Amino acid sequence: MALTPPSLTLGIEEEYLLVDRRTRDLAVDLPEAMMAECQRRIGGKVTHEFLRAQIEVGTGVSKTVAAARVDLAHLRATVAAVAADFGLAPIAASTHPFARWREQQPTPKDRYLGIRATCRRSRAGW
Repeated sequence: MALTPPSLTLGIEEEYLLVDRRTRDLAVDLPEAMMAECQRRIGGKVTHEFLRAQIEVGTGVSKTVAAARVDLAHLRATVAAVAADFGLAPIAASTHPFARWREQQPTPKDRYLGIRATCRRSRAGW
């Protein structure tokens, strides 16, 4: 009896820091109007991330890498185009090269505020 390969799917998430297009400084905040426009264009595939200067995208469920790649390219291009309208640009970096991390503020979601509180209790920062 031949084995049937499992039906696998995949999805990709990416987070971007937002920087000022002119100065390259880390943005203070993700403008709500920018988030609203991103959500209008790509729906639930975009959300806030831990820091207020971050945005997250996530592809839909894809059956192939090629399909996920097409979806991700569309998400990246949309976020970049909308950010440009607000004088911002997304960068794919885990940290900003010259921003002061202690000055960054978390997005006001219970999960993120809990992480911040835990860091304060452990004296790890913030």
